[in-house]
Amino acid sequence: MKNIKYLLLLLALGSTQLAQADRPKVKPDGSPIRTDTPLRVTERADCAQSTVQTDMDINNVRARLLGGGDVWFDLRQTGKYVVPKVAPGLPEVSSVFAGSVWIGGKTPGNNLKIAAQTFRSATANDFWPGPLSPIDGTVTDKTCADWDRHFIVTARDIDKFKSAFNTAEATGQLPLDSDKIPASLRGWPGKGNPYFSDIYPFDLPSTGQGLAGFWDEDGNGAYDPGYGDYPIIEIRGCSEPIYPDQMIFWIYNDAGGVHTQSKGAAIKMEVQVQAFAYNTNDELNYLLLRSLG
Repeated sequence: MKNIKYLLLLLALGSTQLAQADRPKVKPDGSPIRTDTPLRVTERADCAQSTVQTDMDINNVRARLLGGGDVWFDLRQTGKYVVPKVAPGLPEVSSVFAGSVWIGGKTPGNNLKIAAQTFRSATANDFWPGPLSPIDGTVTDKTCADWDRHFIVTARDIDKFKSAFNTAEATGQLPLDSDKIPASLRGWPGKGNPYFSDIYPFDLPSTGQGLAGFWDEDGNGAYDPGYGDYPIIEIRGCSEPIYPDQMIFWIYNDAGGVHTQSKGAAIKMEVQVQAFAYNTNDELNYLLLRSLG
């Protein structure tokens, strides 16, 4: 599959994987065949905008996370990156108002494709919740609605789980009873999670694409906390499991509807986000964005 590189403004560097339908077609001499067509609304789902909002607040920062390519405000007129974090009801001071993702590039036919969110509104939106089909880069309105959520896990949950798993393993009582696995771990969207539909009213994609990161204790390539797997931060080149005090995962895409913000043609891009924070005094939150596959 072809990859394109892009800069996620305010957030991180990353890459995205093009759907099979977007692979450049070439002539016998290797030169590209221009196959781009004008934007057609019928090629994309009529997804509703994301409405989910979650505060990352494990340390002295309270940062608002959204689900549509933007962060740090309340979708109205109030910034929500509060430093220092104050008790509910007290006046808040936000150090920034908002942040968002701008991504663009040219196709082999030299046509511009772009997804660039600013201040989202009912008539200005370029991103929708949920994963795309890895075959043709499409998404259904049901998938968008199902995935309009943040998946949250804490180090406290993971530590509690690891203690229970070590006891079960030492006594030969595997898999670990599901009632001893915290709900946040049973609902983590790791590839192949057999407990996922017990927590959420939909199934994980059964495709080969990767989902939320996890430590694969039994090495079988699928997430199953019953056999010791648990959520981690995915860091290239790091062979040891690392998990923060608070970790939040979500997925969004640019193919759920017409780009009413940028007016650009869809890239057919899926973005998987892992946001995490440590309970320290340095007042820093971190965002790690990783690509498909």
